[in-house]
Amino acid sequence: MKKWFVLALVTSLAGAALAQSAPTAEKKLPVKQKQKMEQTAKPAPVAAVQVKRKKPPVVKFSMAMLESGRIDPGYTGIPVAEVVGALEKMTVVKKGEFESTVDYNARRSAALAGKFLGDSSIEDILAFVVPVSKGRLGLGYEFNADTGNLALSALFSGEESMNGLGLPNYDRGESKGLYTFKLSTKILSQSTYKGRNAYGATVKVLKSSSLDFGVAADRLPFLSSGRFSHVNPIVASPIKLENSRAAQELPALKALIVMKLADPYVLYHFLHIKPELDNPYDFAIQKKFLTGNVLGIVFYSGLTGEIFARLPDAFGKPEPKIEMKSEDKPASQ
Repeated sequence: MKKWFVLALVTSLAGAALAQSAPTAEKKLPVKQKQKMEQTAKPAPVAAVQVKRKKPPVVKFSMAMLESGRIDPGYTGIPVAEVVGALEKMTVVKKGEFESTVDYNARRSAALAGKFLGDSSIEDILAFVVPVSKGRLGLGYEFNADTGNLALSALFSGEESMNGLGLPNYDRGESKGLYTFKLSTKILSQSTYKGRNAYGATVKVLKSSSLDFGVAADRLPFLSSGRFSHVNPIVASPIKLENSRAAQELPALKALIVMKLADPYVLYHFLHIKPELDNPYDFAIQKKFLTGNVLGIVFYSGLTGEIFARLPDAFGKPEPKIEMKSEDKPASQ
């Protein structure tokens, strides 16, 4: 019995010794071998997958959007740069050497009959969303905090000319007497260099290349005309706004410029400003402006969509229903 007890005690002590010695053996592993084991145990890194966000579909404009007196504040209009790009692809149809004018015109018309930016066509009425800023430049506002009067104004550059330089099909043609409005600018490049004149004087020159997008119309009958611009405070009596509401509304004020395209659809202009010692700017400016008829302008709240003013005043309003008097109604058969 004593022998059995001693044997069991020795066995349990040996087991305990082995259990304690295991970690000691792990610590004595070579460093390189340990690192290799750790690397093997780690999961392989997973490459990050970049999800490309789809552009939201372009919501087509319709005049019915103006009839309720409110516009969806989230409405973004149609992107002018993308319209220009789509029209360039449709209209740059070069006449073949052995192609008759009749065949060329038919081929061009077929190209223009296509759709762009989803379901848009050259026959659609287009609307461009423009932020309204303080002052009278572009589409602007002025607010008198003492009287609570809000005045809205529209300023288009008048009597403009587009020299036609930059046409993709190299068909140069000048357009004069236009009323234009710049919608956006894209900076293509910007840099500096050291300029020197004939007398050895040097100056740091800012070099820039940009592309302007906008709209151009032959006339704007709903705006009062000036020699160089179209300016119009669009309401005879200013709009009344409480100061607290004006502080919220005016920074988010928006406008729609609504137009219908007309042939040639896109007008081009190129201007290069050469640097001088007292004017060290080397600017290359290209313009691509959609052309057609500007039908109207609508000023509205960017918060609630409430329409504040329209140009002309009846633009987009539902036609009043005329009720027939009993004596005017045709007699029943």
